[in-house]
Amino acid sequence: MIISIVFVAILLLLYLILNVVEKNRLIRKRDLQLRGINILRQVLELLTNVQQHRGISAAMLSGDKSFAPRLMGKRNDIQKIFHSLKPVLAEIPELNSDSKNLTSIQASWNQMSSSIETMTPEQSFAKHTDLIRKTIHLIGDMGEHLGMLDGEGAPLALMSNILLLRIPLLMESIGQARALGSSYAAKGKCGAVGRIRLSFLEQHIRECQQEIRNSMTENSPAMERVNSLLKVLNERFLHVEEINIAPDTLFRTATEAIEACLGLWQDVAQKTVECVETRY
Repeated sequence: MIISIVFVAILLLLYLILNVVEKNRLIRKRDLQLRGINILRQVLELLTNVQQHRGISAAMLSGDKSFAPRLMGKRNDIQKIFHSLKPVLAEIPELNSDSKNLTSIQASWNQMSSSIETMTPEQSFAKHTDLIRKTIHLIGDMGEHLGMLDGEGAPLALMSNILLLRIPLLMESIGQARALGSSYAAKGKCGAVGRIRLSFLEQHIRECQQEIRNSMTENSPAMERVNSLLKVLNERFLHVEEINIAPDTLFRTATEAIEACLGLWQDVAQKTVECVETRY
C-alpha cells in the first residue's frame, strides 16, 4: 500500500516537473519569437537602406551628380544599423550562425562601399544585388531559427511566410526597378536589354503582388502605391521610344511603393505578435 502511494506520488511529481518544463519551454519560445520580430524589423531596415544606396549609386554613376550628397548620408545610416544589430544577434544562442553571416555581409558591404565611385553602374548594381540577396536569405534563416515557421500554428506560419519571404521579395523587385530605372532616366535612354530587364521586373512585381493577395484576406493600400509604380514603368519606360522622366521622379515613386510595402510588413508583424501572444 505504501509502495503504491509512493509510486503515485513519484508519478505526480514527474508530471508536475514535466509540466513546468514544458511551460517554461513555451514561454521561452514565445519570448524568442516576440523578440525576434523586433530584430527582423531591424534587418529589414538594413535591407531597405542598402536598396536605397543601390538606387542612389545607380543614378549618380549614370551621370546625375545631384544624387552624390545622398550617398554619404545613406552610407552612415547603414553603418549605424550594422552597429546596433551585431550585439543583439550575438547574445541570442539560436542566432549564432546568423550573427556570423551578418558579420560576413558587413565585411562585403565595407569593401563595396569604399570603392563605389570607381565602379560602373552595372558593377555597382551587381554587387549591391548580391549583398541584398544575402540579406534576404539572412531574414529567412533568422525566421527559421526563431521558430517562426514551425508547424505548431498554421496562421503563424502563413504570416511568417509573408514577413520573411513574400514582402521582402516584392520590395527587392521594386528596388531593382528603382535602381535600373533611375540609371536609365539619368542616361536619358534605355536599350533593348534594359527594356527586357525592366519588363521582367514589372512581371515579377505583379506576381509577388498576387502571391501576397492570395495570402491575405484584405486588399492592402500598399498595392495602390505599387500599381502607381507599375504605371510609370509601363508609360515612361516600356512603351515609349525615348525615356523622358527625371531620375528623381522615378526614384521617389519607387521609394513610395517600397515604403508602403514596409508599412504592410509592419501591419503583418503586429498581427504576428498578436498570434504569438495568444498561442502560449
